[in-house]
Amino acid sequence: MADTAATGQQKMEFQTEAKQLLHLMVHALYTHKEVFLRELISNASDALDKLRFESLTNPAIKSGSDEPAIHIKIDKTAKTITISDNGIGMTRQEVIDNIGTIARSGSKAFLEKMTGDQKADSNLIGQFGVGFYSVFMVSTSVKLVTKRAGSGEPAAVWESKGESDFSIEEGTREGHGTDVVLYLKEEESTYVEEWQVRSLIKKYSDFIAFPIYLPNDKGKEEVVNQTKPLWCRPAAEVTQEQYKEFYEQVLAGFDEPLSILHNRAEGIMEYSSLLYIPSKSPFDLFSLERKHGVKLYVKRVFIMDNCKELLPEYLRFTRGVVDSEDLPLNISRETLQKNPVIEKIKKTLVGKILGKLKELAENEPDTYKKFWQEFGPVLKEGLHMDYENKEQLLELVRFQSSNGTKDEFTSLKQYVSRMRSDQKDIYYITGESREIVEKSPHLEVFKSKSIEVLFLIDPIDEWVVGDIYNYDGKQLKSVMQGDLDLGDLGKEEEDAKKKSETKFKKLSERIKNILAGRVKEVHITTRLKDSPACLVSEANAMGAHMEKLMKAMGQTVPESKRILEINAEHPILMNMHARYSADPKDPDLEEWVHLLYEQALIAEGQMVPDPMAYSRRVNNLLMKVSAKTGNPGPTDDK
Repeated sequence: MADTAATGQQKMEFQTEAKQLLHLMVHALYTHKEVFLRELISNASDALDKLRFESLTNPAIKSGSDEPAIHIKIDKTAKTITISDNGIGMTRQEVIDNIGTIARSGSKAFLEKMTGDQKADSNLIGQFGVGFYSVFMVSTSVKLVTKRAGSGEPAAVWESKGESDFSIEEGTREGHGTDVVLYLKEEESTYVEEWQVRSLIKKYSDFIAFPIYLPNDKGKEEVVNQTKPLWCRPAAEVTQEQYKEFYEQVLAGFDEPLSILHNRAEGIMEYSSLLYIPSKSPFDLFSLERKHGVKLYVKRVFIMDNCKELLPEYLRFTRGVVDSEDLPLNISRETLQKNPVIEKIKKTLVGKILGKLKELAENEPDTYKKFWQEFGPVLKEGLHMDYENKEQLLELVRFQSSNGTKDEFTSLKQYVSRMRSDQKDIYYITGESREIVEKSPHLEVFKSKSIEVLFLIDPIDEWVVGDIYNYDGKQLKSVMQGDLDLGDLGKEEEDAKKKSETKFKKLSERIKNILAGRVKEVHITTRLKDSPACLVSEANAMGAHMEKLMKAMGQTVPESKRILEINAEHPILMNMHARYSADPKDPDLEEWVHLLYEQALIAEGQMVPDPMAYSRRVNNLLMKVSAKTGNPGPTDDK
């Protein structure tokens, strides 16, 4: 950087990552270069929004008597386009911070998200706020003249060819605002044609809330966009194409929305809302720094992005705009959190969104299935945080189950409708994946009796299942916890269990002693048909999957012992009982018990405590079996 006075010209180098981004902008990023105009108009609109807002909260800033507007001028001879606004403007230092240093716009995060798909990559521009630099796709150089409203500083002039450096110096400008002058490349001269610029404004910026002026073929300026915000128009007057364009241009939505909710509330409380339910989840849906997609306006004046106060966390996937007539224009986020008007709007919006989802679930099941695959785990969070709407949410939640494939989902209502007439509870199993839980030994008795079991395999399920508790008078019961009580369905097994408990009493005590410190009890089970043993938790204790999730989050989990349940009708247990009856101190018995316990861990997707010891036990058992069958082992054939 040149060592000059702050008011003189300074030459400054772009940062390394800024150079990378500029190179991508010019050579590889956009499929359509024409989007540069969209980006500049969007920036101008933001500057006008900021001025209107700051003029209400800062007495030193006055928006002036001039109409807030964007003016575009074309010079065919000089091959330049000038985009001007009378918005907030910038000081010299703000220019350096916000334009000279691309890193402030999030370019590092942007570069990390880059892929080889140009169309997808160009969509990332709006997300990271670096679209200004798209001007270098069509320009040999760019000049920016800006003056900050409410500041005594003179205007600042920023210039760059988009290569390795830029310059900044003092300049002059009538009034606050910003002018961006593009010196077009020879091959991009089509952008100085009035019809071309007009069509691009209609295509990309028709919903900007400020008038965009462009000289017509007679040189007279005229407004070329629709200045009435889309959400303020009657729904009957808005086309599906206009809804889609608004979603893409204003809300940075790059998928096809699944559903649109356009409402106007009048009477005691007045507000307009235009909300979209997306078809694809954003990359930061579960990030700690995740954003909400709803913008708040008051009397058509932009107040804030990412307005978390308008919708609960579990509806954060919703994008849209809410414009209130009943809030003060100078409202802050702190007062927003305590404002009764916001609470009333929030309650109404939640009701409308849940109502729309119910409508989709009932009338468009395939569409709802797409929604659930993208946002189901997020919607389930509502069961834990929104007791007021619990009943509605219970009708909307879906689960995989033993009654369908991995691509099928069932509601609680559907489950209950399929229950056996003599079944009194709703059964579920939790785990990391369908592949693990559907092979669980805990399901064996349910499969044998054709009892459906819900698969709760989303991490959030462990937290919300307790909030569900019961549905339609039916309790939700885990197949992995407590004494299994199937009522009349399990009468046959219960009778057999009582006989086995007497017969296996001493062996059960011996197994418990061998596994002292690892299991709390050893019980005869009725839930197993093909497996020799399984592990269960006590009725109110934390399950194994929940423990695993808590540890993965770095939480301290109190040590708890589980119950080993054994299948008295399994050949392995019968042989163990025979060995124990013949010799209670049989040395092989201890090894067999440890193997039984470790295999029960493996069957539910857990790690054995000592893999080397487990491997040694298996090898020893194989060698003994091999010796008994008379296998002579390897021979040296001549």
